[in-house]
Amino acid sequence: MANGICVYAESYNGELETVAAELVSAAKGLAETTKEKVQAIVLSDHAEELVKELDKLGVDEIYAVKADHDITLQDDAVSAAIAEMLKKIEPSAVLVPATPQGRSIFSRVAMRLGCGMTADCTEVLAAQREDGSFYIKQNKPSYGENVFVTILTKESIYPQMMTVRPGVYAACEAKESGNANVTFFDDIKIEKSGVEILEELPAENTTDSILGAEVVVVGGRGVLEDDNFELLEKFAEKVGGAIGGTRPMVDSEMIPFNHQIGQTGLTIRPKICISFGVSGAIQHTEGIKDTNLYVAVNTDENAAIFGVADYGIQADLKEILENYLTL
Repeated sequence: MANGICVYAESYNGELETVAAELVSAAKGLAETTKEKVQAIVLSDHAEELVKELDKLGVDEIYAVKADHDITLQDDAVSAAIAEMLKKIEPSAVLVPATPQGRSIFSRVAMRLGCGMTADCTEVLAAQREDGSFYIKQNKPSYGENVFVTILTKESIYPQMMTVRPGVYAACEAKESGNANVTFFDDIKIEKSGVEILEELPAENTTDSILGAEVVVVGGRGVLEDDNFELLEKFAEKVGGAIGGTRPMVDSEMIPFNHQIGQTGLTIRPKICISFGVSGAIQHTEGIKDTNLYVAVNTDENAAIFGVADYGIQADLKEILENYLTL
C-alpha cells in the first residue's frame, strides 16, 4: 500500500537548493494529518554529501542514487532512474519543486508511472475520505489569474504527484544532525543521456536575487507611466532592494516573468517590501502576505493595497521617488 510523503531534493553543483527545505516543510505539514513518514529522494554524483544535508532537515527516510558522472540537465536519464526509485518506495504523494528542472524531470516521471501531475501548486492540504484514507487537495491559480482551483488525484491512483512553487512555504530550519533511515539504491543506474550539453551560460535574470532579498521594491501599473520605472530602478539601487512587479509590469516587458509576484508568480518573504502604484488585487497580494513590513504608495485613497500595507502613503509615486532620490 502506498505510504509516505516524498520530496524531490533538487540540487545543483553538489548543493541542495533552498526549495528542498521548503518542500520538507510542506511535507511535514501534510504528515501531521496523515501520520505518514516524510521521505526525500536525491540523485547526484555528490549523493553522500547531499544525504548529510537532507538528514539535518529532519526527514524520516532518505533514498539516494549515486551517479558516476555529472547528471546536470540529463533529464531523460534522471527521470527513468527516479521512476524506478518511486516504484520501490511506493509513496502516497510526491512533492516536486516547480522549477525548470522539477517540471522537466517529473513530467517524464509521471508519464512513466501513469499517475499524472498537478503543476504549480501554491498550497497543499491533507483531507480524509469517509473510509478513513487520506488524499491531498492540490490548490493552484488557473486561467491566468482569474480563478483558484483545487485539483484531486483520482482515488486509487498513486503517487499523487504535484509541483509546488518556490517561496510559498517557509524553509524548515536545519539542525546540527538528524536520524533519518538512509537507503542507497545501488541497483539503480543512471544511464547515458540522449542530451548533449554544448555550452552552459549564466542566466541573465534569475529569481535568486528577489527570493533572498531583505528589501523588495514592487512596481504596479502606475510605474508604466512616463519615466517612473527608471526612477524605481534608481530607488531600488539606493535602498539596496531587488525589483519585482505585478502582471502589467511583466506584460509591458519592464521586468521578466520570473520577477512577477503573486498567485501566478513568486511568493516572497522580505523584511521590507515597498510598493509603488500597486492597486492591491488579491492575485498580487497573495505573493506578499508574509512580508514583515509592507509600505504602499498609491494616489487612490481607496486602493485595496492600503488594507494590506502596514503603512500607506496617499501620494503621487513620481513625487515620492524624486524627493527621496535627492536626499
